[in-house]
Amino acid sequence: MALTAVELLEAGTALTLRWADGSAGRFHAFWLRDNALDEATRAPENGQRLITLRDIPAETRIAEAQLRDGALEVRFAPEGKCVGFPGDWLRVHVYDRPGPSERGWTAPEIETWDGGLDADAVTGRFDAVSRDPA
Repeated sequence: MALTAVELLEAGTALTLRWADGSAGRFHAFWLRDNALDEATRAPENGQRLITLRDIPAETRIAEAQLRDGALEVRFAPEGKCVGFPGDWLRVHVYDRPGPSERGWTAPEIETWDGGLDADAVTGRFDAVSRDPA
């Protein structure tokens, strides 16, 4: 799905992207910088992160953002680092969508834990149970 628009928000601390089907997603500058796909941020062979959050300046913002050939190109300040993000990758990684309206992601036969299980839980004093394997 093709990206159709990008809008900087809040002095470059975030941006909104729009896709051809009308859907939209918001991304924060710090999240984008942390998830950059360039070789200095992620190992090309396995995608392993090569930086830590402490390596990213706390005042990171998006200085410039544009769409080119179905991808988002971003220049971060204060680093001046330029990074590209494929539109399809961004669409999969939109993180501010509403969650599923149904409870849980487990099969119906799975008993989930809740406060009602307290009545059946076996309890004891740590000092006593740690000495007695039975």
